[in-house]
Amino acid sequence: MQTRLAPILMFLFAVLALGGLVSADQYELMFDNGSSWRGNDGDRVDVVFSERGISQSMSGVVMKVDGRPGFEIVFVRGQIAGKEATKGIFAPDIETMKTSGPAAGGDAGTTPARATREPATKAKGGSTPAVTTVGEDGVLESSKPGVFFMPWEGPVGIEARHDEIKSIIEEADKYGPGQIIVLQINSPGGLVIEGDKIHETLKDVKQRHRVIAWVKEAISAAAFTSLHCDEIYFMQVGAMGSAVMYAGQTAISGGELDAWLEKFSEVAEIGGRDPIIARCMVTRTAMASYDKDPDTGKVTIYPDMRGEFDISDDQNVLTLNSYNAIDCGYADGIANTTDELAVLLDLPEWHEVNDSGRRIHERWQRTVKQCRERIPRLQAELQRNPERAITLLKELLGWYNRCYPVLVYEMGLPPDPDPIKRQIEEIRRQRANNRN
Repeated sequence: MQTRLAPILMFLFAVLALGGLVSADQYELMFDNGSSWRGNDGDRVDVVFSERGISQSMSGVVMKVDGRPGFEIVFVRGQIAGKEATKGIFAPDIETMKTSGPAAGGDAGTTPARATREPATKAKGGSTPAVTTVGEDGVLESSKPGVFFMPWEGPVGIEARHDEIKSIIEEADKYGPGQIIVLQINSPGGLVIEGDKIHETLKDVKQRHRVIAWVKEAISAAAFTSLHCDEIYFMQVGAMGSAVMYAGQTAISGGELDAWLEKFSEVAEIGGRDPIIARCMVTRTAMASYDKDPDTGKVTIYPDMRGEFDISDDQNVLTLNSYNAIDCGYADGIANTTDELAVLLDLPEWHEVNDSGRRIHERWQRTVKQCRERIPRLQAELQRNPERAITLLKELLGWYNRCYPVLVYEMGLPPDPDPIKRQIEEIRRQRANNRN
């Protein structure tokens, strides 16, 4: 779903009505994970929250809570980057919020904070569940071999982001080098600028972990991501390729195309694959064929059509399927289920060390869904209730922190939210003048 917000932007600069911010004497907030908090202005709290998919924590004093139920902004004043400042935190981003010092006049209720370590995923078939322990060097250890699994789905840069890949890598790092990270890729492609960040991160992580791409669909920037991985496994219906880069509506050419071909070739070599086939995914002018030794299975790839088996002629941009990806050596196997993938990874069974990857994925997907639903409603509220303009514009600013890719790349809002901040200040000045 794509929502163009030109009407919102026009309205932002036209709203000059009077209005005020309303705060309650006592607040009760319910969070997405089922926990809750009840308290007052002035309470000292410890907050764990997600910002752009990264879990963060903060301690400070509640200044106020503003906004409609389910989309409140909690303003907490405390230490941020070594300085005293006030931060607005969206309630849907809060994982836990615990009162550490109530305001004068009463004790505020709270639910317990989430445990530092969650139990490992229960093994299938009634086998002994894994236990995570802490070694003498502080590195976590799982009692049975497993993977760090994360779905990576949707347009690259919007739903499938570098941030989530970085988060699952950080989780694997807690267990020391040599972990297996599985990215289940199902993406039609997307933003090249996101691919640049992914490129550097995956080059680095391959030095200490085994990174697996499990491909259902990996097109364009998603193919670029998959080719970085140590191993690529296809689902039977899997597809990977078609990485033509566009400038606007036109495919790049000349020096830009040469640079993209060079980078794609580099990525293929990083993953231990012949760059000839990778180049065919970028432009129809490249060709590839191969011979295969019937006894050893060794594949020899050519940059033209001299080989016995054709991969790509000069009429089409290449998209590999599961069959030709396996036959030419670009994929390492086919697995339709996690149990089948476990066999290919030489694991005794499919075991996820913890569910962090699934939670990382679900958290961001939930945020994207909420953003797509909330922004059109926010537009309608701005038009109906100009007296609430400041509160609603602050909420829009909060969405820049929560879900920047959807606002900017999908909905078309300006990359820099400063005009919105200036409009809030202008409304405040006009209201002050009207009171005088």
